[in-house]
Amino acid sequence: MWPCALLLLQAPPAPGADEMLAALIRGHCIECHSTPRPKGDLDLAAWIDGSTALSGDASLDDSLERVRERLLLGEMPPPSRPRPAETELDAALAWLEIRLPEAAIVRPTLRRLNRSEYERTVRDLFGVSYPTREFFPADDVGAMFDNDAAVATAGELAVERWIEAAERVATRALPPIVDCTTRQMGPGELEVEGGAKKYATELSMYSVGKAFTRLDLPRSGRYRIEVSAFGDMAGDEAPRLSFEFDGRSLGEREIHAQSAPGETLDLTASLESGSHEIAARFVNDYYVEKGPGVERQDRNAHLASLTLVGPLDPAPAMVFTQWIDALLAEKSFESTLHALGLRVWRRPLAADEVERLANLSEPSAPGRERARLALVAMLASPHFIYRIETTNSAETLSAYELATRLSYFLWASAPDMRLLEIAASGELLDETVRAREIQRLLRDARSRSLVEEFAGQWLGWRALERATPDLHTFPAADEALLASMRQESEAFFEAMLREDRPLEEFLDADFTFVDERLARLYGMEGIVGEGMRRIHLTDRERGGLLGQAAILTATSNPTRTSPVKRGKWVLETLLGSRVPPPPPGVGALSEPVAGVVPKTLREQLDLHRSKEDCASCHDRLDPLGFALEGFDAIGQRRTHEGALEVDARGTFADGTQVDGVVALKHYLKSRNAFPQSLARALFLYAIGRAPTRGEERELQRAVDGLSATQRSVSSVIEIVCRQPAFSHAGALR
Repeated sequence: MWPCALLLLQAPPAPGADEMLAALIRGHCIECHSTPRPKGDLDLAAWIDGSTALSGDASLDDSLERVRERLLLGEMPPPSRPRPAETELDAALAWLEIRLPEAAIVRPTLRRLNRSEYERTVRDLFGVSYPTREFFPADDVGAMFDNDAAVATAGELAVERWIEAAERVATRALPPIVDCTTRQMGPGELEVEGGAKKYATELSMYSVGKAFTRLDLPRSGRYRIEVSAFGDMAGDEAPRLSFEFDGRSLGEREIHAQSAPGETLDLTASLESGSHEIAARFVNDYYVEKGPGVERQDRNAHLASLTLVGPLDPAPAMVFTQWIDALLAEKSFESTLHALGLRVWRRPLAADEVERLANLSEPSAPGRERARLALVAMLASPHFIYRIETTNSAETLSAYELATRLSYFLWASAPDMRLLEIAASGELLDETVRAREIQRLLRDARSRSLVEEFAGQWLGWRALERATPDLHTFPAADEALLASMRQESEAFFEAMLREDRPLEEFLDADFTFVDERLARLYGMEGIVGEGMRRIHLTDRERGGLLGQAAILTATSNPTRTSPVKRGKWVLETLLGSRVPPPPPGVGALSEPVAGVVPKTLREQLDLHRSKEDCASCHDRLDPLGFALEGFDAIGQRRTHEGALEVDARGTFADGTQVDGVVALKHYLKSRNAFPQSLARALFLYAIGRAPTRGEERELQRAVDGLSATQRSVSSVIEIVCRQPAFSHAGALR
């Protein structure tokens, strides 16, 4: 009960309110919050008798915010205590609105491209695939997302990888114009390994040895490897050579010539650009020692030369490469840099920036090579890696900065040419034009990033990447089933987004998406084959997020369900209420031990709640999680857990009782908290920081202003994009 009292003490009461506040504390708080052992170490008796003055303390604002949340959710006072009159609670909430400062410490707004944004950006700009998960350090996750500005660090390793990536991406985007060339190497120019020896005119491999060299391939393409060779015949096979590329066999060829100069063996393959090892390996050695009635037999391979011919095919005609070539043919190199810089740095280049980029190469060098060197510098620059905003924090963003915010919010990628053109005209600063562009960006296929990046992190199914259901307990829970789970949730969110469906359907929908594998898990008949398909649901338990296996699995333990994890997910994601971390030293529940009959989860959690440090949170979490006990740890419906009947009852802090997921859905819809939770999450994802208290109140008012039929993902996205924090470099309130 102490938070309810605390909200009354952290600022001087309004004139004339002293007696009302004191009466409220005497009637509802003093029993628990007085000497000798006040709960929460909060002794209110000293304040009531006037011996101690409690003044405002900014360090307690977060506690006050949690108090406000719990009052709004009806969780305070607890049902075991007499409730104050509604007029008293309304007065306390109104007082809180005045007491809580609108401003907060605003975290850094300089935002770096995370791995996904980098990969999507180079793909959309250049048509180049670059696997950032393989080369870049993992992104840290801030309050909720991995694009949080506060955790976007740049260590030495990351900087090294960005420079390497700049070289690779630029070379693939603007490959050098290369004629087909022939590079031949004799025995003296080749290296040997294993049972091989060099002679003046050939290189002999007497056992499983190889001849190799390292060459720089100017671009990816088709190349022909040629070997001039002859062999010593023995046994029932001809000598064979394996053609290898970086140790990987491309294929084998037999040697039939038995004397110099031998024959030419060749193999054509697609090879990647860069420095690579090319080798010919003798793979079928054979030897029989001479003996009584037996002639000596020795199979060997002799190589006179190794030749690489290529590239044999023309360079791929990528759209970006053609665009640069056309600019170089029609305009000056400086004009080409202006056009290139606008796309890569997402703003016009200054004259001195163009001059520095042009000076990286000799004016006499080929135009594409000059453009490639400039592109390397652009990609390695902070102006690409970071979304730098030069506008002062109290000013409206420039049109180009606003275009960048919009595209990385809705696409996790760079602005396209149309958005940049609208920014250049200044029209993007007009709210009507901006609203039209928001809808265009949402209709584009690139807005699927909201499904994969935003929803995957906010709703939690990205955690399936780390989920390890116990295959002994759940033999069906292999990687393929986990992939189907994720695909269902992704398809569901995408339908909610693209069809502008009411937000209430996130909690209770009459459709979902399944393939044969997932339908079998759900006990649905008549679904055959791979691929997700939309189905109509008459089952009130399965529809909506709470019935999706991805959510239920991600919030479970490997061998059993976790009412605590599930309750925490419901509380934070669907109700938008933050849960503090457990106190130090609080242990987890024990897993079942072979040969030992464990207590039920409910009994274990009841014991956990008996600890004073645990009760305040578990009283909120456990009832929400218990309501989902009708689903096991991988989302299958169940009525029993072992020999025990599943108990899905729960009593919330406001006294509401539920039994099962259908009752929980009804409870969640009655709270009307999900739209605000979505708005806050979208704000955090779009701005890269949590909203301040003033900003959160503005979001609340805007979302509350929508009717139930108007509330959709896209309408809340529009609200976020209309917030002052979105169109200004720093928070205003």
